[in-house]
Amino acid sequence: MQRNSRGVLLPIALFLIIIGVLIALAYARNSIYHNHVTLWADITKRSPTKRRAHENYGQALSTVAASEARLTERRQLLDKALGEFQTVLALPDDGSVPLRDLYREIGVVYFRLERYDDAITAWQTGLRSAPNDPSLLNNLSVVMMQTNRYDEAARYAKTALAGAPSMPQALNTMGQVYLIKKDYEKAAQYFLRALEVEPDVPQRYWNAALALEQTGKYDLALHYANQYAAMEPSERAYGYLEHLKQVMGR
Repeated sequence: MQRNSRGVLLPIALFLIIIGVLIALAYARNSIYHNHVTLWADITKRSPTKRRAHENYGQALSTVAASEARLTERRQLLDKALGEFQTVLALPDDGSVPLRDLYREIGVVYFRLERYDDAITAWQTGLRSAPNDPSLLNNLSVVMMQTNRYDEAARYAKTALAGAPSMPQALNTMGQVYLIKKDYEKAAQYFLRALEVEPDVPQRYWNAALALEQTGKYDLALHYANQYAAMEPSERAYGYLEHLKQVMGR
């Protein structure tokens, strides 16, 4: 009997050990795939000469940095992202990463670091590989607004829309340019067109409400302000609704 129980216990013990090892391996693999940053960090370690892996890792770092509230940590993530993009540039071109895309991402990192001149240089370099690329042109329009160069911002946004008339980002950018220039009628038109194309971006409802209020179209302004508040409930949203109701005598 004793011999039999030992004979049974040994396979069970081995089975439990194997299960334990598999669980440990699964846990380790899950930690790698926990998010895009750890996923691409793992891939770049296994494929250090692959440009696409480094480009994706840099993009993941940049995306995470955008939502990082702590300034030091955000800058560290962005610096690391920039390092990955520089690695891409240093590796032999295998055709996996178009220069247009790479310089777009480099410009985004510089923009998030508030290095606006470097962002402009990166996006203009990208345009050499892809002239009239609407995304790069719109990015340049945004950074021109950030640096108070509104005429240049309008020019880049108009060029983007010439190639992609329904591009919601460029439509919104044009609206912002006209809002800054206090041409509220045109600003409202562009914001509303952007919403027609892409209605799930809360900030554009806010933009439309601001422009419409300045044109005296308070009912419409209230309508879009209500939609913004429903999508992004906040003190700012509710305060603006109260402001509009007071203006309208409600």
